[in-house]
Amino acid sequence: MNRDKWRPISAMALLGALLALAFPPYGLWPLALAGYAPLLWQCRRSAPRRAAFLGFIFAIGFGVAEMYWLLVVLIEYGQVAWPLAILALLLLTAILALYVALFAALTSALTRAGLSLLLAAPMVWTGVEWLRAVALTGFPWLPLGNALAAELPLLQSAEIWGVHGLSFLVMLVNALLTRAALGLGAERRLGGREWAALGAAAVILAGGWLWGNARLNQVRGEMAEAPTLMTTVVQANVPLIQLWQRQLREANLQKHIDFTRRAAAQINKRPWLVVWSESSAPFYLMQEARESMMVLRAAKELDAYILTGTLGARLKDGRYHPTNRSWLVGPQGEAIGWYDKVHLVPFGEYVPLEDLFFFVRAVAVTGDNFIPGQKGDTLGMAGLKLGPLICYESIFPELARAQTLQGARLLVNQTNDSWYGRTGASAQHMSHLALRSVENRRACARSANTGISGFVLPDGSMADQLGLMSDGLASRELPLMTGLTFYTRHGEALGPLCLILALLGGGAAWLRNRRQRG
Repeated sequence: MNRDKWRPISAMALLGALLALAFPPYGLWPLALAGYAPLLWQCRRSAPRRAAFLGFIFAIGFGVAEMYWLLVVLIEYGQVAWPLAILALLLLTAILALYVALFAALTSALTRAGLSLLLAAPMVWTGVEWLRAVALTGFPWLPLGNALAAELPLLQSAEIWGVHGLSFLVMLVNALLTRAALGLGAERRLGGREWAALGAAAVILAGGWLWGNARLNQVRGEMAEAPTLMTTVVQANVPLIQLWQRQLREANLQKHIDFTRRAAAQINKRPWLVVWSESSAPFYLMQEARESMMVLRAAKELDAYILTGTLGARLKDGRYHPTNRSWLVGPQGEAIGWYDKVHLVPFGEYVPLEDLFFFVRAVAVTGDNFIPGQKGDTLGMAGLKLGPLICYESIFPELARAQTLQGARLLVNQTNDSWYGRTGASAQHMSHLALRSVENRRACARSANTGISGFVLPDGSMADQLGLMSDGLASRELPLMTGLTFYTRHGEALGPLCLILALLGGGAAWLRNRRQRG
């Protein structure tokens, strides 16, 4: 392959990697507004097969730069040899890159069939992004709309059309800028259509910012008038290597209790919710007496509701299976109820297609497969409902929405991000909660074992964050909103609709091309 053919391939990989700067922990969100323009340029000028290849390369560059932290997870904590870790990273990014390849191929086919890039690109992207969020259990890590989490006014429309609606908006701006660039490249000057495209992009951004700023003021007024719940998050910073050691179990529990006691000395308001992280009590609460009594006594002594992360067990098919569980204990020293994690981690908490992947049992899961809980489950305390989200459940919009529909007035995210070390993965993980809070107009409390812990308010802003690899606590009165947003009431409609239209359009373009060849 000559140098001219290599040049666009290397450029696509580099430009994809640069796009990762638009997302946490960097937060250079304006890059997302133009970051896909080079790929759209290629889609407009290339045949579908060539566009798919370049889209694949672009997504590989983005995926490696975005998820480099997987190397830390596998090498430092998983004790995987570095060549295998690199192979795993490339394999995951390649699987996810197939979605971008599909986007590029469909966009190329539709534009070659006569559909405007301004319609094709946002429609196809939104549909394919939604597909990635649901196919094969789904992996909606950092959808394009997440880049706007750093810009609150532009984030606010998520209450209408969710994160995929924001992705539609961002891709539309990319398409408008590409349209202007295509005209400039052909004529070497900006004509009327090019100026119109640039003007439309400016109007969309300015209008979205002005509307969002006005909506921000309205929501903050509603927050100020809403009843509140005093909430504390504890970040114990227990090293991963110590977390599951049985001989250290009581010492780790006592560290959580000591932080809770320190907070209690400064807080007089009741009811009071204290959130401990996922795996903060890594045993079977209410079955292992000694450790269970430590938690129950602390709740009674401190007159607190404590939400802790434990193991659970449920009967299925005649035998008990483990669950990833949040237990809520109350100020009378009683166990109130539990929530079992609904969206389990494939190859981490269960082995999918076990007959095929039998060989990963020894390294992927300790003992039996975990079993999921019920979507939409909530926990009740002091006359209100909580919506627990364990670990990466926060990246799935439908889970928080289902809990809000069931009456949850506060979302709670418990996670153990210590696997990520000091990488940017924890900031990426937390950024999804800004979307969940705005989509449903609910505050969220987040407790992470090694960070980042803190609060997300119904306007999407983050408060009182505790840094990585540090211990501490944060307390805040969180507003308990009651209304239901358009998104909460009606759910995800834009993504499926766009996917259907994109596939129908792509199929029609293929048939038309086949007839012309015939």
